[in-house]
Amino acid sequence: MKSDTGHLVIGPDTHGVVRCAISVRKALEDIGEQHPLARLDNPDADIPTDVQQCGLVHIHVTDRLFGRTPAAAAHALRATIRRLRSPTSVTLHDIPQPSDGPAMRSRVEFYREAASCAVGIVVSSSHEATLLADNVDANLKPEIVPLMIERYPVARPAPTAQRTVGVLGFLYPGKGHIETLDALRDLPPAVGFVALGTPSPGHEDLVDELHAAAAGSGRACEVTGFLDDAELRTRAARVTVPVAYHRHMSASGSINSWISLGRKPLVPRTPYTEELDERSPGMVQLHDNDERALRTAIAHAVANPSSTWLDSSTIPSPSPADVALAYAELLRTWSR
Repeated sequence: MKSDTGHLVIGPDTHGVVRCAISVRKALEDIGEQHPLARLDNPDADIPTDVQQCGLVHIHVTDRLFGRTPAAAAHALRATIRRLRSPTSVTLHDIPQPSDGPAMRSRVEFYREAASCAVGIVVSSSHEATLLADNVDANLKPEIVPLMIERYPVARPAPTAQRTVGVLGFLYPGKGHIETLDALRDLPPAVGFVALGTPSPGHEDLVDELHAAAAGSGRACEVTGFLDDAELRTRAARVTVPVAYHRHMSASGSINSWISLGRKPLVPRTPYTEELDERSPGMVQLHDNDERALRTAIAHAVANPSSTWLDSSTIPSPSPADVALAYAELLRTWSR
C-alpha cells in the first residue's frame, strides 16, 4: 500500500538531528508504518520520486543543516519545499534563544520561515515549545514528542583505581567541556578528563584549550574524536562519572545517550532537565546550575562510582515505540 507520508532527511550521518530523524523513521517502520525515506547530503540534491509523490513529507529541521548562514538556510529550505510539491510537516530542533547572541535575530527569521511552510510542527520538549513561543511566534502551537531513549545497556567494567570524568558529544562553546574540566580542580590530578566526541566544524581550537587547561594541573585529558556506535558504548562504559553540563540545552541527545547505556549522568537543574526527570524519574542526577554545585556533584560521584549507573530494571521513557506511535498519529492527521 502506498504511504501518504514520506520522510526527507538532509545532512551528514554524524549530525545529531540527522540521527534523530533516522531513529524516528526506523521506529515508525518497527511498528509497521511503511513510509518512504529520502536521504540527501545537501538540500540541493535530487529528491526521489516516491517521496515527491507522497501526500505529506516530514522534515527534521535546524538551520545549520540547510546553509552556512540562517538566511542561506531559509532560501534552501524554501527551494526544497517547492520541489516537493507536497504539504510538509517539520520537527524543529535547536530553537533560537538569547544565548545565540548576535545570530539570534537571523535564526529567528529562519524558524519563522520553517514554521510558515508547515502544516504541522513538532518540538522535543515543553521547554522548546516555550522558547518557540517566546522567541519565534507566540501563535505557534507545536506538538511535543520527546526524544526517544533507546536501550543499549552495557556491562559495568570491573572496578579500577583509575577515575575519569567524561562529557559525551560534539565539542562546541557552551557544551560544558571546559567548565567540567575546570570543576575537577579540587580533585587529585590522577582523575582524568575524557571528551567522547569530535569538535564541531570551526571549533577545533577547543581541543587545544582543553589540553592546555589539563596540562596546567597535571591532569590527563583525552579527546577521542568521532566514535561509531559500538566504540561509543565501549568507551562510555569506562567513564567513571558521566557529565552533561550543557549551558543552554532545550533538548539533549547527549543526556539520552548516557541513559540509553544504563548510565545516570550528572546534569544541571534547568527547565529541560526537570521536565526530563518528571517524565522519567531517576534517570539523571540533578544538581544546582552553577559550577560550585557541579564540583560537589563530581567529587561525590568520583567517590561513589556506583551512583552513576542505573538499575538494570529501570525502563526510561519515552521508548522508540512510544515516539513512533505519537508521530504516526500526528502524521496521519496532517496528511488528511
